[in-house]
Amino acid sequence: MRSAIKYRIYPNVKQKELIHKHFGCFRVVYNHFLDYRQKQFALGIKETYFTMQKQLTILKAQQDYQYLNECNSQSLQMALRQLVSAFDNFFAKRAQYPRFKSKKHSKQSFAIPQNIILDPLTKRVIIPKFKEGIKTRIHRKLPNGAVIKQAFISCVADEYYISLSYETNEPIPKSKIIKNAVGLDMGLESLLIRSDGVVYQTQKFLKDKEAKLIKYQRRLSKKKKGSNNQKKAVKKVAKVHLEILRAREDYLHKISDEITNQYDFIGLETLNVKGMIRNKHLSKSIANVAWGKLISMLIYKAEKKGKTLMQVDKFFPSSQICSYCGTNTGKKPLHIRSFTCPQCHTKHNRDLNAAINIRNYALGIIDDRYKIKLDKSRVGITRSYACGDSTSGVSKYGNIIDTSYLSQKQEAQVSLALG
Repeated sequence: MRSAIKYRIYPNVKQKELIHKHFGCFRVVYNHFLDYRQKQFALGIKETYFTMQKQLTILKAQQDYQYLNECNSQSLQMALRQLVSAFDNFFAKRAQYPRFKSKKHSKQSFAIPQNIILDPLTKRVIIPKFKEGIKTRIHRKLPNGAVIKQAFISCVADEYYISLSYETNEPIPKSKIIKNAVGLDMGLESLLIRSDGVVYQTQKFLKDKEAKLIKYQRRLSKKKKGSNNQKKAVKKVAKVHLEILRAREDYLHKISDEITNQYDFIGLETLNVKGMIRNKHLSKSIANVAWGKLISMLIYKAEKKGKTLMQVDKFFPSSQICSYCGTNTGKKPLHIRSFTCPQCHTKHNRDLNAAINIRNYALGIIDDRYKIKLDKSRVGITRSYACGDSTSGVSKYGNIIDTSYLSQKQEAQVSLALG
């Protein structure tokens, strides 16, 4: 099974200089062959990784590009690999057309494909061209028998990191028998609503740091272009952005860990985040909650733990269907947070009702095609969460949603729908 881990590294002055040379050479090779491939395509010539690799050898022999020989040759070849992958993703409609890399970008990185040694005794990582090793903060050891396959060194806000991709002999866990299930509805007012009545509030990470960010950006705008003071101001702005990123990722990791630890089956809605973020009124709020990041965390953690995650169809009207009688109550404006079903007269919290529908719909999708076993004696049998007494409605980072307005009839139907 393949996994990855990220360590903070502390290079000395000479090592920093060599790392930045690698950043620059990696960028030069990528940009050179992006331009080269475009020109060859205009002539009707198709370039592959192997044809470009031959051209790279010729390029390194030229007088103007002698500095490329100061860097690890395999790292330069990885620049070609990344370029090929970028074009493959573009033609598969998974990404936009490849763009030229800029040294002004806040994050710089390069790849090392092999010959990587992590020494826990000296607390150093040894890679080609850095034989003396780079000081590393090893906060977590690699599993026994792990084989390091690849590494990436990056620099963000003047902080250096190495990401190690490693492989172990452990097989990917098989899907467990489903004994409990949950549905998740995502929103802006509340980040995530679970079908057992737990709600994770939206944390305004950007808003908390916005005043500080504005102050540093204003100072940056007044600095002379290309001066040392401008470089210092850029680092300060980058550090604020890094603080926001870390706070957001920490919160999302806690939520995704809690959900994947508690439940064997997770029903999740499919969101068109790229399309939704084009809304000029909501784009800032959508970017702040980072739905895409949360979904990707849930997916890889569920796979790693042997849990089942099912994403329902994006057109499934989860907020329109009554979770008690199944009546489609029609579309509703976003400001309506609760409604009464016209058919059975059951009162619903809009987000909670959607989470219940997602859970039930996702469970209904499962059949023999997925080779997943359901323990029907246990799925769907829990107490009502209406008064916060559900055994599964427990959370360290979320709150029990207020359902005190629900009628006794609603409480009865929630017990049946939730499990």
